Amino acid sequence: MTPPAGERKSGTGTVSVRTLGEADLDRADEIFRVAFGTFLGAPEPKAFFGTADYVRTRWAADPRAAFAATVEGEVAGSNFAVN
Repeated sequence: MTPPAGERKSGTGTVSVRTLGEADLDRADEIFRVAFGTFLGAPEPKAFFGTADYVRTRWAADPRAAFAATVEGEVAGSNFAVN
């Protein structure tokens, strides 16, 4: 089971990058909110950005330009390329 974003322990593991799939969007969204919410000091990082849906809209714009970083096969981050 994947631990909630922000609750992972650091350590070593196999890291890879692959295309971000539709099934990864919930996890990518959680990581995105916690990362930005924590960085900007939001009191509830998981709720940062409210109902805005940055991850899904960027993925829908061009799924071929969406990438997942994985550790031991689990999504640990994402990135979206733009032109």
